[in-house]
Amino acid sequence: MNDYCYLSGKYLKLDEAKISVTDIGILRGFGVFDFLRTYNKKPFLLKEHLGRFKNSAKILGLKLPVTEKQLEKIVYTLLKKCPHQETNIRMVLTGGQAIRGLEFNRNKPTLFIFTEKAHPLPEKIYRQGAKLITYEFQRDFSGVKTLNYITAVKLQKTKKRAGALEILYIYNNKILEGTTSNFFMFKGNNLITPKQGVLPGITRSFTIKLAEQKFKVIERDINVSELKLCDEAFITASNKEIAPVVKIDNLKIGDGKVGKKTAWLITEYKKHTQII
Repeated sequence: MNDYCYLSGKYLKLDEAKISVTDIGILRGFGVFDFLRTYNKKPFLLKEHLGRFKNSAKILGLKLPVTEKQLEKIVYTLLKKCPHQETNIRMVLTGGQAIRGLEFNRNKPTLFIFTEKAHPLPEKIYRQGAKLITYEFQRDFSGVKTLNYITAVKLQKTKKRAGALEILYIYNNKILEGTTSNFFMFKGNNLITPKQGVLPGITRSFTIKLAEQKFKVIERDINVSELKLCDEAFITASNKEIAPVVKIDNLKIGDGKVGKKTAWLITEYKKHTQII
Protein backbone atom coordinates (compact mmCIF):
# COMPACT_ATOMS: atom_id res chain seq x y z
CA MET A 1 0.00 0.00 0.00
CA ASN A 2 1.46 3.31 -1.09
CA ASP A 3 1.48 6.60 0.78
CA TYR A 4 1.55 9.77 -1.27
CA CYS A 5 3.37 13.08 -1.16
CA TYR A 6 2.59 16.51 -2.58
CA LEU A 7 5.84 18.14 -3.73
CA SER A 8 6.20 21.26 -5.87
CA GLY A 9 2.74 21.01 -7.38
CA LYS A 10 2.87 17.26 -8.03
CA TYR A 11 1.36 14.23 -6.30
CA LEU A 12 3.88 11.40 -6.12
CA LYS A 13 4.22 8.06 -4.43
CA LEU A 14 6.06 8.78 -1.19
CA ASP A 15 9.11 6.70 -2.11
CA GLU A 16 9.41 8.63 -5.37
CA ALA A 17 9.39 12.11 -3.78
CA LYS A 18 12.87 13.67 -3.61
CA ILE A 19 14.33 17.06 -2.66
CA SER A 20 17.76 18.47 -3.43
CA VAL A 21 20.72 17.65 -1.20
CA THR A 22 21.50 21.38 -1.31
CA ASP A 23 18.12 22.35 0.13
CA ILE A 24 18.70 24.59 3.14
CA GLY A 25 16.37 22.35 5.13
CA ILE A 26 18.91 19.56 4.65
CA LEU A 27 22.11 21.60 4.91
CA ARG A 28 21.09 23.81 7.84
CA GLY A 29 17.85 22.38 9.18
CA PHE A 30 16.10 25.63 8.30
CA GLY A 31 12.42 24.99 8.03
CA VAL A 32 9.14 24.40 9.81
CA PHE A 33 6.61 21.60 9.92
CA ASP A 34 3.26 20.62 11.32
CA PHE A 35 1.61 17.32 12.11
CA LEU A 36 -1.97 16.16 12.49
CA ARG A 37 -4.01 12.99 12.19
CA THR A 38 -7.39 11.81 11.01
CA TYR A 39 -10.37 10.30 12.81
CA ASN A 40 -12.96 8.52 10.68
CA LYS A 41 -10.73 9.48 7.75
CA LYS A 42 -11.27 13.19 8.43
CA PRO A 43 -8.40 15.53 9.48
CA PHE A 44 -8.84 16.65 13.09
CA LEU A 45 -8.46 20.38 13.84
CA LEU A 46 -7.10 20.96 10.34
CA LYS A 47 -7.70 24.72 10.22
CA GLU A 48 -5.88 25.17 13.54
CA HIS A 49 -2.89 23.18 12.30
CA LEU A 50 -2.79 25.10 9.02
CA GLY A 51 -2.90 28.37 10.95
CA ARG A 52 0.03 27.34 13.14
CA PHE A 53 1.98 26.14 10.10
CA LYS A 54 1.47 29.52 8.43
CA ASN A 55 2.45 31.37 11.61
CA SER A 56 5.61 29.27 12.09
CA ALA A 57 6.63 30.09 8.52
CA LYS A 58 6.02 33.79 9.07
CA ILE A 59 8.16 33.91 12.21
CA LEU A 60 11.12 32.32 10.39
CA GLY A 61 10.64 34.52 7.33
CA LEU A 62 9.53 31.66 5.10
CA LYS A 63 6.99 32.21 2.36
CA LEU A 64 4.24 29.66 1.80
CA PRO A 65 3.87 29.15 -1.96
CA VAL A 66 0.16 28.32 -1.58
CA THR A 67 -2.77 29.75 0.38
CA GLU A 68 -4.35 28.10 3.43
CA LYS A 69 -7.32 27.13 1.27
CA GLN A 70 -4.98 25.48 -1.24
CA LEU A 71 -3.19 23.69 1.60
CA GLU A 72 -6.51 22.33 2.77
CA LYS A 73 -7.32 21.10 -0.73
CA ILE A 74 -3.92 19.38 -0.97
CA VAL A 75 -4.53 17.57 2.32
CA TYR A 76 -7.92 16.28 1.20
CA THR A 77 -6.52 15.20 -2.17
CA LEU A 78 -3.80 13.21 -0.41
CA LEU A 79 -6.34 11.60 1.90
CA LYS A 80 -8.39 10.41 -1.08
CA LYS A 81 -5.29 8.64 -2.36
CA CYS A 82 -4.35 7.28 1.05
CA PRO A 83 -5.04 3.55 1.67
CA HIS A 84 -5.10 3.68 5.48
CA GLN A 85 -8.10 3.66 7.78
CA GLU A 86 -6.50 6.43 9.86
CA THR A 87 -3.67 8.65 8.70
CA ASN A 88 -0.93 10.96 9.92
CA ILE A 89 -0.32 14.06 7.82
CA ARG A 90 3.03 15.87 7.84
CA MET A 91 3.55 19.30 6.29
CA VAL A 92 7.09 20.61 5.79
CA LEU A 93 8.31 23.96 4.48
CA THR A 94 11.97 24.87 4.00
CA GLY A 95 13.73 27.88 2.51
CA GLY A 96 14.51 25.88 -0.63
CA GLN A 97 17.83 25.82 -2.45
CA ALA A 98 20.66 27.14 -0.28
CA ILE A 99 22.67 30.08 -1.56
CA ARG A 100 26.29 30.03 -0.38
CA GLY A 101 25.28 27.69 2.42
CA LEU A 102 23.42 30.15 4.67
CA GLU A 103 21.09 32.14 2.43
CA PHE A 104 18.02 31.25 0.39
CA ASN A 105 15.60 32.76 -2.09
CA ARG A 106 12.42 33.54 -0.15
CA ASN A 107 10.37 33.23 -3.33
CA LYS A 108 11.51 29.67 -4.06
CA PRO A 109 10.70 27.57 -0.95
CA THR A 110 10.32 23.81 -0.78
CA LEU A 111 6.90 22.60 0.35
CA PHE A 112 5.99 18.97 0.76
CA ILE A 113 3.10 17.23 2.47
CA PHE A 114 2.79 13.49 2.91
CA THR A 115 0.67 10.84 4.56
CA GLU A 116 1.54 7.76 6.61
CA LYS A 117 -0.40 5.22 8.61
CA ALA A 118 -1.43 6.44 12.07
CA HIS A 119 -0.12 4.43 15.02
CA PRO A 120 -2.11 5.28 18.16
CA LEU A 121 -0.62 4.68 21.59
CA PRO A 122 -1.39 1.33 23.22
CA GLU A 123 -4.69 1.44 25.13
CA LYS A 124 -2.95 0.33 28.34
CA ILE A 125 -1.27 3.75 28.57
CA TYR A 126 -4.67 5.40 28.95
CA ARG A 127 -5.67 2.82 31.57
CA GLN A 128 -2.40 2.54 33.53
CA GLY A 129 -0.58 5.79 32.79
CA ALA A 130 2.91 6.50 31.53
CA LYS A 131 6.33 7.54 32.80
CA LEU A 132 8.26 10.68 31.82
CA ILE A 133 11.92 11.44 32.40
CA THR A 134 13.25 14.98 32.68
CA TYR A 135 16.06 16.65 30.78
CA GLU A 136 17.51 20.16 31.14
CA PHE A 137 16.88 21.89 27.84
CA GLN A 138 14.93 24.70 26.18
CA ARG A 139 14.27 24.74 22.46
CA ASP A 140 15.30 27.70 20.31
CA PHE A 141 12.26 29.49 18.88
CA SER A 142 10.07 27.61 21.34
CA GLY A 143 6.88 29.05 19.88
CA VAL A 144 7.67 27.68 16.41
CA LYS A 145 7.49 24.08 15.16
CA THR A 146 10.95 24.04 13.56
CA LEU A 147 12.81 21.12 12.00
CA ASN A 148 15.43 21.20 14.77
CA TYR A 149 14.78 18.06 16.82
CA ILE A 150 18.42 17.16 17.43
CA THR A 151 18.05 16.87 21.20
CA ALA A 152 14.82 14.90 20.97
CA VAL A 153 16.27 12.43 18.48
CA LYS A 154 19.47 12.03 20.49
CA LEU A 155 17.49 11.19 23.64
CA GLN A 156 15.33 8.45 22.14
CA LYS A 157 17.59 5.61 23.33
CA THR A 158 17.73 7.12 26.81
CA LYS A 159 13.94 7.34 26.87
CA LYS A 160 13.50 3.72 25.83
CA ARG A 161 16.04 2.46 28.36
CA ALA A 162 14.10 4.26 31.09
CA GLY A 163 10.80 2.78 29.93
CA ALA A 164 9.42 6.29 29.44
CA LEU A 165 6.82 7.54 26.99
CA GLU A 166 8.33 11.00 26.68
CA ILE A 167 11.16 13.31 27.68
CA LEU A 168 10.00 16.30 29.74
CA TYR A 169 12.15 19.37 29.20
CA ILE A 170 12.92 21.51 32.25
CA TYR A 171 14.99 24.70 32.34
CA ASN A 172 16.06 26.97 35.20
CA ASN A 173 14.02 24.80 37.57
CA LYS A 174 10.85 25.28 35.51
CA ILE A 175 8.85 22.66 33.66
CA LEU A 176 8.47 23.43 29.96
CA GLU A 177 7.15 20.76 27.58
CA GLY A 178 7.75 17.28 26.26
CA THR A 179 9.83 16.61 23.17
CA THR A 180 6.59 16.25 21.19
CA SER A 181 3.92 17.23 23.70
CA ASN A 182 2.60 19.78 26.19
CA PHE A 183 2.44 19.18 29.94
CA PHE A 184 -0.48 19.62 32.37
CA MET A 185 -0.97 18.91 36.06
CA PHE A 186 -3.89 19.02 38.48
CA LYS A 187 -3.68 20.56 41.96
CA GLY A 188 -7.11 20.12 43.43
CA ASN A 189 -9.63 21.45 40.94
CA ASN A 190 -7.03 23.62 39.20
CA LEU A 191 -5.52 22.47 35.93
CA ILE A 192 -2.11 24.12 35.45
CA THR A 193 0.00 24.22 32.29
CA PRO A 194 3.12 26.18 31.27
CA LYS A 195 2.57 29.03 28.82
CA GLN A 196 5.99 30.65 28.36
CA GLY A 197 8.81 28.95 26.48
CA VAL A 198 6.63 26.22 24.98
CA LEU A 199 5.06 25.39 21.64
CA PRO A 200 1.37 26.43 21.52
CA GLY A 201 0.06 22.91 20.94
CA ILE A 202 -3.15 22.48 18.99
CA THR A 203 -4.18 19.54 21.18
CA ARG A 204 -3.16 21.66 24.19
CA SER A 205 -5.58 24.43 23.18
CA PHE A 206 -8.37 21.96 22.51
CA THR A 207 -7.81 20.29 25.89
CA ILE A 208 -7.94 23.66 27.66
CA LYS A 209 -11.35 24.35 26.09
CA LEU A 210 -12.61 20.95 27.24
CA ALA A 211 -11.21 21.43 30.74
CA GLU A 212 -12.78 24.86 31.18
CA GLN A 213 -16.20 23.19 31.22
CA LYS A 214 -15.39 21.65 34.60
CA PHE A 215 -12.11 22.97 36.03
CA LYS A 216 -10.23 26.19 36.55
CA VAL A 217 -7.41 26.37 34.00
CA ILE A 218 -4.29 28.32 34.93
CA GLU A 219 -1.50 29.03 32.43
CA ARG A 220 1.69 29.90 34.33
CA ASP A 221 5.22 28.80 35.10
CA ILE A 222 5.47 25.52 36.99
CA ASN A 223 8.38 24.99 39.34
CA VAL A 224 9.88 21.50 39.31
CA SER A 225 9.32 21.26 43.08
CA GLU A 226 5.56 21.50 42.49
CA LEU A 227 5.48 18.05 40.93
CA LYS A 228 5.53 16.38 44.34
CA LEU A 229 2.43 18.39 45.29
CA CYS A 230 0.30 17.68 42.23
CA ASP A 231 -2.57 15.18 42.23
CA GLU A 232 -2.56 14.18 38.56
CA ALA A 233 -0.57 14.90 35.41
CA PHE A 234 -0.83 14.28 31.69
CA ILE A 235 0.64 15.27 28.34
CA THR A 236 -1.14 16.23 25.12
CA ALA A 237 -0.20 15.83 21.46
CA SER A 238 -1.93 14.98 18.18
CA ASN A 239 -0.47 11.46 18.17
CA LYS A 240 -0.85 10.95 21.94
CA GLU A 241 -4.18 12.70 22.54
CA ILE A 242 -4.41 13.08 26.35
CA ALA A 243 -1.92 10.62 27.83
CA PRO A 244 -1.97 10.26 31.64
CA VAL A 245 1.32 10.44 33.53
CA VAL A 246 1.80 8.48 36.77
CA LYS A 247 5.57 8.78 37.21
CA ILE A 248 8.22 11.41 36.45
CA ASP A 249 11.78 10.19 36.94
CA ASN A 250 11.49 8.40 40.31
CA LEU A 251 8.60 10.50 41.56
CA LYS A 252 5.15 8.93 41.78
CA ILE A 253 2.43 11.32 40.70
CA GLY A 254 -0.53 11.35 43.07
CA ASP A 255 -1.38 7.78 44.04
CA GLY A 256 0.43 6.38 41.01
CA LYS A 257 -2.79 5.69 39.13
CA VAL A 258 -4.68 7.47 36.36
CA GLY A 259 -6.69 10.18 38.13
CA LYS A 260 -10.43 10.71 37.78
CA LYS A 261 -10.08 14.24 36.39
CA THR A 262 -7.64 13.10 33.71
CA ALA A 263 -9.87 10.14 32.89
CA TRP A 264 -12.81 12.51 32.43
CA LEU A 265 -10.80 14.63 29.98
CA ILE A 266 -9.72 11.53 28.05
CA THR A 267 -13.35 10.48 27.70
CA GLU A 268 -14.45 13.94 26.58
CA TYR A 269 -11.64 14.13 24.05
CA LYS A 270 -12.57 10.77 22.56
CA LYS A 271 -16.20 11.86 22.26
CA HIS A 272 -15.16 14.73 20.01
CA THR A 273 -12.87 12.63 17.84
CA GLN A 274 -15.61 10.07 17.30
CA ILE A 275 -18.16 12.55 15.97
CA ILE A 276 -16.15 14.44 13.35
